[in-house]
Amino acid sequence: MAHEFTRAALHALVWSEPMQTLAKRFSLSDRGLAKICAAADIPVPARGYWAKLQAGHKVKPCPLPPRGLGRLDHVSIGRGKWPYERESEADILNAAIPPPPVFTPDMETVRVQVGTLVRRAPLPLRDSHGWHSQIAKLLSADEERLRKQQASRWPLSWDRPVFSTPFEQRRLRILNALFICLTRCGMKGHASGKHGRELAVTVGDVSVPFTLDSVSAAKLIERERQGYAFMARGEKDKMRLSMSSLWAPEPGARSWEDAKGDRLERHLREIVVEMIVSAEQRVRDGAAGRREWLIQRKAELQEEQRKREIEEERRRRALQAKLEQARIDHLLGQARALHQAAQIRAYVATVRELNASAADSMTPEALEEWASWALAQADRIDPVLSGAFKTRPAEPAE
Repeated sequence: MAHEFTRAALHALVWSEPMQTLAKRFSLSDRGLAKICAAADIPVPARGYWAKLQAGHKVKPCPLPPRGLGRLDHVSIGRGKWPYERESEADILNAAIPPPPVFTPDMETVRVQVGTLVRRAPLPLRDSHGWHSQIAKLLSADEERLRKQQASRWPLSWDRPVFSTPFEQRRLRILNALFICLTRCGMKGHASGKHGRELAVTVGDVSVPFTLDSVSAAKLIERERQGYAFMARGEKDKMRLSMSSLWAPEPGARSWEDAKGDRLERHLREIVVEMIVSAEQRVRDGAAGRREWLIQRKAELQEEQRKREIEEERRRRALQAKLEQARIDHLLGQARALHQAAQIRAYVATVRELNASAADSMTPEALEEWASWALAQADRIDPVLSGAFKTRPAEPAE
């Protein structure tokens, strides 16, 4: 079963009873619950806390630290971090609409705080500082490609090194500086793909994608997406960093690029600040968006439920009318059968009375044989004698 808490609610819960006892309610081990709390930056009681409390020692719960930048304010146990992707319709219908989310401090203060954090972090643009692990991984793969090319009798252009040109070396230095600065600020940079074009930074629980490439690389990227070999960018190509995904470019996304007398490197701290601030903004927008989504989805489900109830009532009434009509038809059929039985008996009595004067009369034996058969048929269809008047018609199909 899925459970969702605010950080404050889960913090209060884990300090209200031992972790082993609490974890069983969620079908978890105490270690599993502790990991969930650690991921949400929620402190849990240390070993021996409850024993000291029972012994009368003065022990205090660790206070809940403020929500980190880019961190979600809710914790899900038994479902993903984004609950609206997995919530059942029953959950949504039964859930109360939460109040509008309130975040502190305001975004202007956040921007100032992030700016201070970023100014204190290193932003090295020289190779001598050392490579970030993500950049080192790209360079290691490039060195392996170079060794294979040098050892091959028929080197393929497809497998040639990627990061040996001046443009790519500059690009890696910029990425290296960004990732080292972000790491010092507590964030994680990611560069994947053979050509190191799939870029993102993780801020708390939010991934912020970005691209760093030539200003005129759009056609080259499209060719590479179609399966063509990577084409080196020119040494004099202008470089652009855009806060947008490589595979799903966002029109109007914030971007920086080389200009005359103003190279991209001069804006790297501003870019780092924007990446971190945008992640925090996404969390806040996501919380507001989730509430709006919940309001809209709940209204949709309530309307669907109302329509189902109306349709169910219509079907119930139609079935009831069908049943009443079937009962009436059954009753009329029994009345007709009773009338037919009476007609047969009257007919038999008349034949008996008139048989002696008939031109071709029946013998008494033949008459009685026929009369017995005819009266038996009257008794068979008579609903009173047969007890058929007690029966009810079958329930009509929907």
